[in-house]
Amino acid sequence: MVKRTKTISHIAILTALASAIYYVESFLPMPVSVPGARWGFSNFPLLLSVVSGISVTNTLYIALLKTLLGSILSGRFLSPMFWMGLGGSLASALSMSISFKFTNKFGILGISEIGAFFSNAVQLIIASLFIVKSPNIFWYFPYMLFFGILTAFINATIVNYILRSVNLDRFKS
Repeated sequence: MVKRTKTISHIAILTALASAIYYVESFLPMPVSVPGARWGFSNFPLLLSVVSGISVTNTLYIALLKTLLGSILSGRFLSPMFWMGLGGSLASALSMSISFKFTNKFGILGISEIGAFFSNAVQLIIASLFIVKSPNIFWYFPYMLFFGILTAFINATIVNYILRSVNLDRFKS
């Protein structure tokens, strides 16, 4: 019972943190105008959940809930940006979880970069199939990758700092 309560508490804290960052992030301008682009800082709680040993399922719940709550708070719920963000967030959470759980070849930075890559790729796939209905949107991919790599580096740095500063015991849920 204590372990379950602890797991629910970790999930709630990470979801609240990610949702708040998602909301604040909606006010941050991008240096280059890429329609629908977001920085991706709200993914660092997902990265923290992955490297803390939270299960894949619970990490996906955090990704889902942060997108739902963040988009409601920022007024983007059910907009095209919501669907792109949801797909990207779930892809990021899943790819980071898989790369962490099934390989020992990637550090926190590598896991973060993998999450950024899959987030950007899935967002563009969703945009090309359902929103703009054109493969020409993939011309944005290099720009999105550039900012994704930068943000993934910052997210990994934040997570490394947290792991060094806080006695965060690993647990399985």
